[in-house]
Amino acid sequence: MSQSQETTSPRAWALRLVGLVLLGYTFFMTFTVPLGPGIEDVRVSRTELTEDGGVYEVEILGHGTHFTTSEPRVFLRRGDNLMSATAVKASNDESLKCRIRLPKFVPAASFDVFVNGKQDGTISYANGFFATGLEAVAKAKFPDNEAILANLEAADLDFHFPFQPNIMESIRNLMLHVPMWFTMFLLMGISFAQSIRTLRVGGDRDGDQRAVSAVKVGLWFGVLGLLTGTLWARFTWGAWWVDDPQLNGAFVTVMVYAGYLVLRGSIQDAKLRSRLSAVYNLFGFCLLVVLLMVLPRFTESLHPGKGGNPAFSSYDLDSALRAAFYPAVLGWMILGTWMYQLQLRIEQTRERIAEAQLTRSNMPLALLFVPQASTSSLETVFMASGKMPVVVGVAAIILAGLGLWWLRTSRTLKRLSEEENTLNGTHNA
Repeated sequence: MSQSQETTSPRAWALRLVGLVLLGYTFFMTFTVPLGPGIEDVRVSRTELTEDGGVYEVEILGHGTHFTTSEPRVFLRRGDNLMSATAVKASNDESLKCRIRLPKFVPAASFDVFVNGKQDGTISYANGFFATGLEAVAKAKFPDNEAILANLEAADLDFHFPFQPNIMESIRNLMLHVPMWFTMFLLMGISFAQSIRTLRVGGDRDGDQRAVSAVKVGLWFGVLGLLTGTLWARFTWGAWWVDDPQLNGAFVTVMVYAGYLVLRGSIQDAKLRSRLSAVYNLFGFCLLVVLLMVLPRFTESLHPGKGGNPAFSSYDLDSALRAAFYPAVLGWMILGTWMYQLQLRIEQTRERIAEAQLTRSNMPLALLFVPQASTSSLETVFMASGKMPVVVGVAAIILAGLGLWWLRTSRTLKRLSEEENTLNGTHNA
């Protein structure tokens, strides 16, 4: 039997099975848990200004709502000031029209729009209405409308993901895109620890192999994170790439670790290569922490939970996201460590072959080419069904990337195993 045919302990296989079950659960939850109702847009179709104030005809567009059966009520809110809308009429389950009458002096120019009904409960749209043509006076007060709050209907909803107007169905990408970076962090952390070990024992070969194996797999997850992030950004922020500190930091981090592999390929002496790459790796991990964990929290960032932006957890009132997100992170991490073990087998087999041949063989780097997409032809497709195709696209990118990795790895292992068996047979003869 070849030395590369290493056995795996039952405990490791059990852990991998747990990871596969968690990933199956992740995809099931991602695509089956319904999205809660919400307001997609608020449009003013007609404005009539008088000396006493203004009358506005407003159309409210919902997503996953039940306007025709929930007897909805509409009201505006700015601080403690409330104003009910009149003539509320549902055109269909996801569209209703109403009339808003406001005095000449209002407490603010913009108001949050609320819709309350028996089935959907209370849903809102921040700064959805602007009182054009009226004067904003801080001391202005609306009539006492405490009865509005006293008579609100409670929601009668099943387990669901929270609705966010600009994100909508693509909130499901939280279970697909975000764990790519968690897994990359784990793998780069493993590489960091192995680089420390390499320096402590004076160029430890095993530690060096483990460090480079973790970086190679971690880079795959980093690239998948960038690709899925750009797709999500295009249909959330309106561009494939925006000037966001966390997005820029992620790209720089991936480039830094790509430089790690370039450095290793440029040094012939094994002991010198292991030492220099270990030092570089320590620098790379510290930069990873600063760019992705520290800097975005102290700068303006579009990412949730960074730069003053509220995190998704603030909207997750029934913990539906937590029930799917935490198992997803654990499942992707287990898969990442499994891939790391396979990559380590490749590195160790290459080392044994190199020793047997007394030569070094340089493996060509595979470049992932991403063609430029035509946004005009895909715009309608990806915006349909509350941006659900964005979730499908993110999942397809991840599955295609991992499938490509597994195909490449299995072929490499098979080829190296055959090569090693040939060399062992030649030496035995």
